[in-house]
Amino acid sequence: MQPPLNSEELERLYPHLHPDERNELEGWPRGWTTKMFIGEATQEEYDGAIPPYPDPDHPEIGEEED
Repeated sequence: MQPPLNSEELERLYPHLHPDERNELEGWPRGWTTKMFIGEATQEEYDGAIPPYPDPDHPEIGEEED
């Protein structure tokens, strides 16, 4: 797994988010990865979950792009 991004990297990726929201978004997939490794979550649950602050540059599957 990649190391966590620092605050400057997160700011470049998510300039529209508050710093606390950026940190929450950075940790979101890591929590899911841990849950999948220890058997508390399945791939289907992960695939169906929505990140706390969706990235406007990467629409969800099935959404139309402008």
